[in-house]
Amino acid sequence: MAGQIIIVNGTSGSGKTTTCEEFVKRSDDFWLLYGIDFFLGSAFPKKFGHHGERSNEGFYAYPVDENDPEGNLRWGFGEWGKQGFAAFHEWVAAASRQNCNIIIDHILTTDPPILQDCIWRLQGLPVLFVTLKPPFEVLMERVASREIGARFSGVSTSEQVLKSRARLDHLRPWFYEAVYKNTCSDLDIDTVQHEPDAVCDLIEKRLAEGPGTAFEELRRQFPKV
Repeated sequence: MAGQIIIVNGTSGSGKTTTCEEFVKRSDDFWLLYGIDFFLGSAFPKKFGHHGERSNEGFYAYPVDENDPEGNLRWGFGEWGKQGFAAFHEWVAAASRQNCNIIIDHILTTDPPILQDCIWRLQGLPVLFVTLKPPFEVLMERVASREIGARFSGVSTSEQVLKSRARLDHLRPWFYEAVYKNTCSDLDIDTVQHEPDAVCDLIEKRLAEGPGTAFEELRRQFPKV
């Protein structure tokens, strides 16, 4: 038997990490907890990330509009970026095949094709696909509150940290559009209307209704290359 997979999709500030942590904490069943932030922050080599000196081989940020180099940014993938995300998805699949339930937070874009890679690597496994989407204005308020909190807690504000934050600010509008471009999920939740406990209630209720079907539909939308 395969373990249940729950993918909680959303941009930074949508509440996906909090939701995953709360879901595992309140469940009586065995759930592995993993996510994109841990993967990119700990497993993926920083020199290949979008702040690293070899980002062009991993994943990198570049202008949405080539005529506006100081404007908003978006992600692009080099070969190690593609391989890294493929490995991330294979780790999730391996956990399920070992009959372990696993819940992960993720950022599933269609360009770069992170979503397409995920749906095919998890083929044949039970996946419930949940999207958390607060309004963009609320998302930006949450991010700003985090920044203020970090400054008051004494988090470093070195030149490199400030540059990284500025780059992320220029990425956020693209992330919001790219992550929510796909509208096919098993469950869509506005995290302004629902607190983490209520989000977990909705996920548990949907699980009780039966297997997710969104990934099946997405495989029809995005045939395997």
